Amino acid sequence: MIILIKNEDLLGGFAPLNFGFLKGVTVVIVVTAKFKSLPGMRDKVVEYASSCVEATRKEQGCVRYELFLSSEDDVTLQFIEEWTDLDALRVHLKAPHLVAFQEQRKNIVEEGRVLKLFEAKEVSL
Repeated sequence: MIILIKNEDLLGGFAPLNFGFLKGVTVVIVVTAKFKSLPGMRDKVVEYASSCVEATRKEQGCVRYELFLSSEDDVTLQFIEEWTDLDALRVHLKAPHLVAFQEQRKNIVEEGRVLKLFEAKEVSL
């Protein structure tokens, strides 16, 4: 079940669809992928993404895989991903469910996206 939570304070206007944190895992790779649906097509993108999100969360090395919807407009979406290592991410990028999602969304999202990869390390305060 996908639920949109509207909260302007989360991630600068992004609200989470689902939460799936795993405890006891040190995250080393964080990915953000921000993109826009064509007007009126965001619900269709979410529909297509649902099976991809579910399958991705079962992948080895996936710590977190969330789709956020902007509460500021009706077209902006953002994936937030956490992976144990780059090898796990590389396997994910070739996964059949991701390839299928990319094909499904081809004609309902705008060209281009902002993709960022970060390497995180644990620090003490």
